[in-house]
Amino acid sequence: MSAVTNKGGDGPTERDKLALYRPDLTQVLNAADAPHYRYAQVYEHLMRRPEAPLSKAGNLPLSLRSALEEAGSCSLKLDRRREDDEGTTKVLLTAGDGSQIEAVAMRYNRRVTVCVSTQVGCSLACTFCSTGAMGFARDLTVAEIVDQVRILIPLLREEGREVTNIVFMGMGEPLLNLDAVLAAIKLLKDPDGLGFAQRALSVSTIGIPAGIRRLASEEPQVNLAISLHAPDDELRTRLIPANRRFPLKEVLAAADDHFAITHRKLFVEYVLLEGVNDTRRHAEALARLLRGRVLTVNLIPWNPGCGDYEPSQPEIATAFRDALQTRGLEATLRLGRGRSISAGCGQLATKTAGRGGAKHRVKKPS
Repeated sequence: MSAVTNKGGDGPTERDKLALYRPDLTQVLNAADAPHYRYAQVYEHLMRRPEAPLSKAGNLPLSLRSALEEAGSCSLKLDRRREDDEGTTKVLLTAGDGSQIEAVAMRYNRRVTVCVSTQVGCSLACTFCSTGAMGFARDLTVAEIVDQVRILIPLLREEGREVTNIVFMGMGEPLLNLDAVLAAIKLLKDPDGLGFAQRALSVSTIGIPAGIRRLASEEPQVNLAISLHAPDDELRTRLIPANRRFPLKEVLAAADDHFAITHRKLFVEYVLLEGVNDTRRHAEALARLLRGRVLTVNLIPWNPGCGDYEPSQPEIATAFRDALQTRGLEATLRLGRGRSISAGCGQLATKTAGRGGAKHRVKKPS
């Protein structure tokens, strides 16, 4: 992967940014012996006019436009778009090698959040997640991450809306593709490009300690969300097999280091599974585990897809939230979005096959 370089202390040039984003286009410009300002024109066109192919870049010579367009204006192709009645859009995107991923746009009153994927499938095999049941095929490139946003921007602009927030919460584990994720973040927040505010970006992880610490060091203003889903190692390992490698003590130690560096609130994601992790005993244990930290617990209803589970009943979910709040934790019940089009948390999956993931059941306590 090409690195962003600092030339004379003035920061990365558009040539550096284009090389980070689309090294293939940089090679086309290199082969044409194009002057430096052409790199800036190509980069600006791709970022500022994501709806327009490079063949429409009128400030470029026709011969150069043709060569660039042959390489492609986007690393992904929009194959299918699905909408629900609550303002959620899910898109199926296909890469040049035929791999498929999904991304989601969620409309709220004053904001639009785009949920992007970072891998084709996932290797972690969380027992409640459809992506994990796919298995893992490959990491996404920097361009394939950024282009999910570029594809959704014009779709939303057609209705007079702008993307305001980006969450790395789609298919895959972002911290297992961290080089590409960090490069994508640099491009997404670039004021000369897409220009998203750093605090409008969030990365969700099951908890990869080394990745959490690196994210804190390199992108301290980006939000961190940790998918916890259980208050103890025994249950968490049954739900998230990777907990054997990254147990709660190590994950929370890394989260504490993240806070020491960034002073940013941690977001804890907790999927409520009926009779599995949603009892008062679980709430009390979770409160003890997280006590003293600056965080918000987001309680998420389980979405049908993978695993023999049921979502917690509304009164049980409310009682769980209240138990956390009584013990001094900030906790919210997240509204389920996109279920009817399989666009909710844990529902993203495509037919692209990696290592096959089994469907699981975690027994309810007797």
